[in-house]
Amino acid sequence: MEKLVKIHSNMGMLEYEMYQDIPRIEVGSENPICGKNYSEFKKYIEKYIKDETIADSKLQDATTNRYVYYVDDYPIGEVGIRTSLNQFWQTKGSQIFYKIRLSERQKGYGMRMMKLLLEECKKIGFEQVRVNCNDMNYGSQKLILNNGGKVDIENYKTHEGTSSSYIIKI
Repeated sequence: MEKLVKIHSNMGMLEYEMYQDIPRIEVGSENPICGKNYSEFKKYIEKYIKDETIADSKLQDATTNRYVYYVDDYPIGEVGIRTSLNQFWQTKGSQIFYKIRLSERQKGYGMRMMKLLLEECKKIGFEQVRVNCNDMNYGSQKLILNNGGKVDIENYKTHEGTSSSYIIKI
């Protein structure tokens, strides 16, 4: 059985191990929990819970709902939905994001996880979402395109090279 579960304070060792299996820095993505001890993991989870209701100025005043994607009660990855739709998030920033642990990649989870993520976006009331992707992240590009993503802003310069922004209609 597959499901998304909102991040909560009772997350334990299985989730901690998942975050250790997602690279700290990857093309277009960051996992600040990787390399942290269990106590620090619990502090990050509390911060992530606060992010749902308190805007973080480092993220252009965004609130973010984060979920863990489970298959048969085993944590596979994390997804997030930025629920604050100010001018930045509507026109430039990625409203959704996703990360899959290294040991579970290339198994088809990305497509199934994205389907659940887009269903959550629809429940929130989004008719479309913007997702940005580093131009060198071919797996993510394929995932976005296979979910109906259309290029909105192509090849803009970032500190990692170039990225493109896509719109997915829900």
